[in-house]
Amino acid sequence: MASTDDKQQAQARKQSNLALAFKLAGLDAERRRAMEVFYTFCRIADDIVDEGGSDEAKNEALDMWRATIRGYYGVDGGTPPHDDITREMAEVVRKYEMPMAPLLAIIDGCAMDIGGQRVYANAAELHRYCYGVASAVGLGSIKIFGCKSPVSEEFAVALGYALQFTNILRDVVEDYHELGRIYLPRDEMEAFGVKPEDLADPSKNPNCKRLFHLQYFRAKHYFNKARRLVASEDRMALKAAFVMGAFYEEILEKTKESNFQITRQRYRLSKWQKAKLLRRALRDLKKPMPPVARPLRVAVVGGGIAGISAAMEATLSGHIATIYESRPMLGGRASSFRHPATGVEIDYGHHAMFGCYRSFLRLVDILGIREKLDFAGRLDVPYCSPGFRKSRLKAGTTAPFHLLKALLGFSELSLTDRWAVIRFGLALQMGGRPNAGETASAWLVRLGQTKGAIRALWEPFCVAALNEPLEVADAALLEATARRTLFGDVEDSAILTSKVGLSALFTPEVDVYLRALDSAQAPGGGVRQARVASFDFSGDSVKGMKLSDGTEVRADAYILAAQWKSTASLLPEDSEISVSAKQIQGRPILNLHLFVDRRIMETPLTGLLDSPLQWVFDRTKPDASDGLYHYAITMSCPGDWMKLSTEELVSNTCRELEKFFPEAKDMSVKHVFPLKCFDATFSARPETTPLRPDVVTPWKNLVLAGDWVATGLPATIEGAAQSGQMAVQALG
Repeated sequence: MASTDDKQQAQARKQSNLALAFKLAGLDAERRRAMEVFYTFCRIADDIVDEGGSDEAKNEALDMWRATIRGYYGVDGGTPPHDDITREMAEVVRKYEMPMAPLLAIIDGCAMDIGGQRVYANAAELHRYCYGVASAVGLGSIKIFGCKSPVSEEFAVALGYALQFTNILRDVVEDYHELGRIYLPRDEMEAFGVKPEDLADPSKNPNCKRLFHLQYFRAKHYFNKARRLVASEDRMALKAAFVMGAFYEEILEKTKESNFQITRQRYRLSKWQKAKLLRRALRDLKKPMPPVARPLRVAVVGGGIAGISAAMEATLSGHIATIYESRPMLGGRASSFRHPATGVEIDYGHHAMFGCYRSFLRLVDILGIREKLDFAGRLDVPYCSPGFRKSRLKAGTTAPFHLLKALLGFSELSLTDRWAVIRFGLALQMGGRPNAGETASAWLVRLGQTKGAIRALWEPFCVAALNEPLEVADAALLEATARRTLFGDVEDSAILTSKVGLSALFTPEVDVYLRALDSAQAPGGGVRQARVASFDFSGDSVKGMKLSDGTEVRADAYILAAQWKSTASLLPEDSEISVSAKQIQGRPILNLHLFVDRRIMETPLTGLLDSPLQWVFDRTKPDASDGLYHYAITMSCPGDWMKLSTEELVSNTCRELEKFFPEAKDMSVKHVFPLKCFDATFSARPETTPLRPDVVTPWKNLVLAGDWVATGLPATIEGAAQSGQMAVQALG
């Protein structure tokens, strides 16, 4: 066994990062001494593996410790203490009734480091390692702290994972160089295109940041899970654990703030930072404990934006989520597929997002996928009118005058029209909200909007945002949308688009992230391609759900993130939510994908005024070498266009495009793909508002999500993402 004389023990105790926390967090001298002994034992076990020597000698030394630990409990194969540290540990074990299993797990965890460089196969294997070297240490520590509640054992396991995964992320480059070890799952590295040698200098492979963001997410999940597992009776006893958690979570956040620029020089906290975090941790202990739900196993029904948002929010906040989606791709109505004739990935509906989409961008940041989006920075939309007349709605760079600049430069508006829009904005600031049940047309007229402003600005805006004409659209939804986009900050009105197909936007991140928490203690979630056939309702709760193949699923909570018709079919038909959902009307959107032989416009998108074709997106691949130009045309409120055949759609569309783009006159259509979505959105009319349910249902463990629930927004990606986050908040 490695030498364990008193001098080395004292040095190990002094070097421990935990000694300060134990002292400053208020442990009495006797418990602090016990913690020093316990952590010396942990340090010695770790040093056995890290110091020189053969693997055989290391295994022999660890086996001697296993025998000593068994001796503490008088079990077969045990040996009596033989030196100072083993005798001190024996006294700590006896006095604080430390269980044997965590001590043996510590030795087993250290043993997993024997054998040189290794990459863990998957998250489950890495969790087994982290359980031994961190969570088991926590299980021993809480006995010394004096914790009594069984919940504190779960807290110790979760916090142990949080601390160790933070260590792994912080030290990933140092571990590679100094120890020749990689504490990352192989399948995650492969999913993000990272090779072991890339960790020598992660700056050379941008995919390393995507991989590191996943490690951040995993650690953050466990910090939040630990917060859900604080037993009130043990709260003060866990003071030292809270201090350590504060130290390590700060390191985790600083690593993220650096945009994961991780080098061999590890990030450390200064004494001043530690003192500040200590004060904050002790101050928080004096506050009442907020009511939070215990960590839940959550089944999310539906893999659209609402379901993805709910699953990721739930997992980040400390729960475990599994998505059940009947289709082979994620995104729901915001998904994509590969066009067989051209091999191009086509979105089911071309979706433009805005900078004010706070909930959607939160989802984007949880998954670390901002690089998959194009950010315009400010509103800049080119328009074209019949007769090839061009104009541009381009905002300025300084709030609150950015919209004024856009209006002044928008040639489709007269001076009278511009002044009317400015007065409208002032009216919004002064509280000029719509009346209950008022249509958008009536509200705009009441606020003095001119025919020119309605034609060039408000009608196109309403049709695009609400998929309803002004005459019947809900003024409250138009007001909510206009307030957030046109009358927000400079970046709020900026258009965001996906650089990749909408399904690829969330692939592989969603499934990989949800499975990243797999362990023997808490099997992970993920994405399952399965159709939910029914729920098993029992009184005021849901007991389970059945899949179409007969499989029964049991969870602690259920988030039903399906479209309104599907939701109605899964709930009891006489329930208030089901009855209301059946009354909600859908509205269609027509998307037409044309592959033509020439370029007809120079901008990524163009809005068309006075045309049933509201938007034309240039989706031509930058490296296209086959002479095919791909244009995606969106028609909200398409009316009778939904009844046209493909040939009629192509003929009518080409004639319409010739009014706006001279280059379209003799273009040849090589491929065409129409997408008719009859229930693309719910009807955004005043009569729909009272039919939209809250996320909370009569069943205490079932909540709703979806752009159609009562978010106060129309059927948008933002409304869907917001509903998923609202659903998780409702779970507690």
